[in-house]
Amino acid sequence: MKAIHYDAEGDILSVTFAGSTTQPHTGVELTENIVLYYNPQTQQPLKLIVVSYQAMVRASGRAPLALDTLAHAPTSVQSTVMTLLRSAPLTAFFQIVERPESVLPTGRLREIFAPSTWLMASG
Repeated sequence: MKAIHYDAEGDILSVTFAGSTTQPHTGVELTENIVLYYNPQTQQPLKLIVVSYQAMVRASGRAPLALDTLAHAPTSVQSTVMTLLRSAPLTAFFQIVERPESVLPTGRLREIFAPSTWLMASG
């Protein structure tokens, strides 16, 4: 992992996994508030952005977040993204929950996303 930045004013969390900004990338919305960028050639995660981060942490603590926006992506993209979400380094941030009654995959943001963790890390 290269860098983690939390913008308290905008309530935006940005996690950069790879150093090069010139490599090919594809951005995929997992939800309205979570976007994952990855290299489609190497299938490696590049960046994760969480908008309204504190609200997302609270929501994921109450119930798994449906990855509803991901459901609109092409099947091949969905498959690639789900593989990425189940692999390091993204497993440090997401816990994928399989729900047989649900067509959509869901996930919970892990404790590393807790606001108190970020306040301690930035202080």
